[in-house]
Amino acid sequence: MEVFPVILMVLMFWSFCPNGTIADSIIHIGAIFDESAKKDDEVFRLAVSDLNLNEEILQTEKITFSVTFVDGNNPFQAVQEACDLMNQGILALISSIGCISASSLQSLSDAMHIPHLFVQRTTSGSPRSGCGINRTNRNQNYTLSVRPPVYLNEVILRVILEFAWQKFIIFYDSDYDIRGIQDFLDKASQQGMDVALQKVESNINRMISSMFATMRLEEMNRYRDTLRRAILFLSPQTAKAFVSQVVDSNLVAFDCHWIFINEEISDSDVQELVRRSIGRLTIIRQIFPMSMNNTHRCIRGKHRISPSLCDPKDPYNHNVEITNLYIYDSVLLLAHAFHKKLEDRKWHSMASLTCIRKNSKPWQGGYSMLDTVRKGDLNGITGFLEFNENGGNPNVQFEILGTSYGEDLGRGVRKLATWNPVTGLNGTLTDKKLENNMRGVMLRVVTVPEEPFVMVSENVLGKT
Repeated sequence: MEVFPVILMVLMFWSFCPNGTIADSIIHIGAIFDESAKKDDEVFRLAVSDLNLNEEILQTEKITFSVTFVDGNNPFQAVQEACDLMNQGILALISSIGCISASSLQSLSDAMHIPHLFVQRTTSGSPRSGCGINRTNRNQNYTLSVRPPVYLNEVILRVILEFAWQKFIIFYDSDYDIRGIQDFLDKASQQGMDVALQKVESNINRMISSMFATMRLEEMNRYRDTLRRAILFLSPQTAKAFVSQVVDSNLVAFDCHWIFINEEISDSDVQELVRRSIGRLTIIRQIFPMSMNNTHRCIRGKHRISPSLCDPKDPYNHNVEITNLYIYDSVLLLAHAFHKKLEDRKWHSMASLTCIRKNSKPWQGGYSMLDTVRKGDLNGITGFLEFNENGGNPNVQFEILGTSYGEDLGRGVRKLATWNPVTGLNGTLTDKKLENNMRGVMLRVVTVPEEPFVMVSENVLGKT
């Protein structure tokens, strides 16, 4: 009967420790999140809670943590906060941040020998551009990129070649680094493709109104012709607003074909885009493998994942972001590495580091811990997580969805193909000709029964 008060006291102590600090714990990890990544923080804490309840992995040990938020565009602040975490005695660092601060954290983790699991994130849901993490020839690169490299260039080029497009326009938003598709633009140029670029302004209505006010009729007609084939490198929110404005402005017809590409597109975003668009719509997004057996959907080895992240019927799951899932797997990967160290009795106590000081010395057990993490292949919620010799996770898969031509707002979307960097395209994207979809269609013509709208013209045979 005395067990319950003890458990209650432990739970109360945990709830009053926002950074999850428990006395005498030998497992302490740090996390740095962009100030906009509140959900990453939620999932990070959920992962720690799940693992601390799992006695099969860490047994009697518990994970403690410290979390800090930074301005992703301020690398100096990121380094300072990381130093504070290292001074607290962390065994590893997890970060969900943009490219600007990632390089600074990489240099710091290399200098202090602290394993750093990096999850790249972007602002406002825009597509990612390559981060360009510098890798040296040394084996001791302490930053491991949990999120796979950006493959948007390769995917979109394969899709464009499959559709045999030769002329199209690319729309991108202000938060997207257009340098991210430079490789695609170079290869498109080599293929003789005619590609136009246009940035979508934050005030889409004003942008379109300005075009109507400044373009002559001939220019507007040519622009409408260009819009028949378009690629959208936009956030889901911007894409939905842009598609609605373009359709409402009568700039596109039902013979248009647009491609929307973004790793992060939810099912609700897909349905909303299909509802707002006309013509043919192709959507490219990242997907994760899912067990067909519902009873094992949330089981990964000896670990049970919280249903809020793995059960499609859970309301919380509908708003989960890709970075959230990689954050969860990062914690799971570290837990397995800690288990391996404890099992092999090769635990290295954390030294008291003094970061960015003249006499700063790196953690002597850092490389051994890094090696254990890097070799700890894991089947997580994002699929199989492993690292190549460059410290990157090569496993990624894309799903290609599409609609048929038409302006029926109730038309559906179906899966056309998948793509991964190993096997390439799996499926067919053969472009359906408009004429095939017009058979048996009754057209209703509305006009004014007077010249010049309706006139009678006789041909040489005297027939009207």
